[in-house]
Amino acid sequence: MNKKPAKPIPESHYERFKYRLEEISGEWAERNITIFLIDIATGYRIQDIINLTISDIQTALQNGHFEIQEKKQYNAWKTHIRKNPKSSKKMPEKRKHDIVPQLENILKKYIKNKKKSEYAFPSQKGFGSKYISEKAYSDILKKVADDKEINLKNITGHSLRKTYARRLFEETNNLEYVRIALGHLSVEVTKRYLGLDDDVKESAAKIAGRKL
Repeated sequence: MNKKPAKPIPESHYERFKYRLEEISGEWAERNITIFLIDIATGYRIQDIINLTISDIQTALQNGHFEIQEKKQYNAWKTHIRKNPKSSKKMPEKRKHDIVPQLENILKKYIKNKKKSEYAFPSQKGFGSKYISEKAYSDILKKVADDKEINLKNITGHSLRKTYARRLFEETNNLEYVRIALGHLSVEVTKRYLGLDDDVKESAAKIAGRKL
């Protein structure tokens, strides 16, 4: 069975989703909400956020932006070089994203009185677990989505990046703008990523069905 792609959080559910995430997280609410807001504000993948240290965040705040080597692109490049040792393909550049004032305030509050060497988003398991795993965080978001008051399908950690992308597109209606922001190689990739073909099919069915 094919795995269904993650979906963005609809704007109509966004505020309630955020508040419910905080409510179910208990003593880990600040950690879970901070990851959520970083991802929504920057569009980084969860895997590129969860292993940040307090020092990484301090540096980002000083610079006014995050600058992160995205693992997906980096691993693809390493695989390419391994298979093609003579290739001159360059290592992908780090993805840079400015920190807006709202996020800056959240991050400053979050890192206050924490040690530089600490992982910013520790695992609650302990016993050698350094930071929360991508799966563990996705499971938390799925729990929120499954709440009867929320009731959303196909919500995972990747839904946050998709929410970021969808917001950019709805604000600009510009695929090239979104492509650059996400670091996609082509507009066609961005179009599929946003699920625009599915939107067209759904809309067409509704339009055609009006006159049956």
